[in-house]
Amino acid sequence: MKYDIATIGDATKDIFVFPSEEEMEKPLTRDGEKFLLLEHGDKITISDIKYCLGGSANNVAIGLAQLGLKSGIVSLVGHDTEGQEIMETLKKAGVNTEYLDVSKEKKTSFSVIIVYQGERTILVFQIFQPVDFHFPKNLETDWLYVGPLGDHYNSLYAQITGLAAEKNIKIALNPGSVQIHDGLNAFGGLLRVAKILFVNREEGQKLAGIGRIASVKEITEVLLKSGPETVVVTDGKEGAFAATLEDFFKVGAYPSNRLETTGAGDAFASAFMAAHIKGEKLFDCLKWGVVNSASVIEKVGAQAGLLKSGAIKKRIKEYRWPAETLRFAK
Repeated sequence: MKYDIATIGDATKDIFVFPSEEEMEKPLTRDGEKFLLLEHGDKITISDIKYCLGGSANNVAIGLAQLGLKSGIVSLVGHDTEGQEIMETLKKAGVNTEYLDVSKEKKTSFSVIIVYQGERTILVFQIFQPVDFHFPKNLETDWLYVGPLGDHYNSLYAQITGLAAEKNIKIALNPGSVQIHDGLNAFGGLLRVAKILFVNREEGQKLAGIGRIASVKEITEVLLKSGPETVVVTDGKEGAFAATLEDFFKVGAYPSNRLETTGAGDAFASAFMAAHIKGEKLFDCLKWGVVNSASVIEKVGAQAGLLKSGAIKKRIKEYRWPAETLRFAK
């Protein structure tokens, strides 16, 4: 089967816990960073708990299928209840799972997500490393979305780079914290063959190696020189930006009642990619992204709020986009 787009990366079980705000210490802010305070040895009441599925490859594959694309996933799960649940959810969503491997030796990866005042702190138990992936040589897809990966990802990046050149597969890249920390030189040839690079503003600044506070335009100019044709930067309440060598666009955030932000970036990426593959203009791809991510943060988990194409188009058409949130410039 040939896919419109396949994803590669994590598939996880997510456990969301909501600590009682009355029993929590007030967040500490220092040097612009916020810290969640839990008294050592204390017992904190949990006001609610929810179980969801997550992982970037999982979230994006399901988001793409929701938007009418033929999507597949290259990932790993354990031979356990959680792995079976992920497999069944993917199939129900219309995602092809022929390249979702099942390990009999390891458990399914999971995250514990502490939600406090609309923000989340994530404790990750990442069982599978990139060396565990068996990248399918017979993969047939127009696009490959490469999500965050753990340590020792270099050989997998090299395989993907070679396959992209051999089969003319277009690459969309969303690096994780490990790759951001390692810097541009660690990507090998993958950035030079990438069509689209997704980062948030903080990640973009770190990856660009700019020590001072920089504008999004400055960040994208550095990243474009590393190879990708398009750099997309999300910036929370400020919206999102897309830059090529010729164009620079901004769209403000779409209004929402934020519950928690897990999966916002994946929802944005899946909608942006779906719009791009469907032939929408770059500026409109940004609108698709901010609308989908706004819907996701109104729900718990990365998948409950994902929209279909019709709903996204309807919201884009009906919303009066404030002039100050829209920008065309270069």
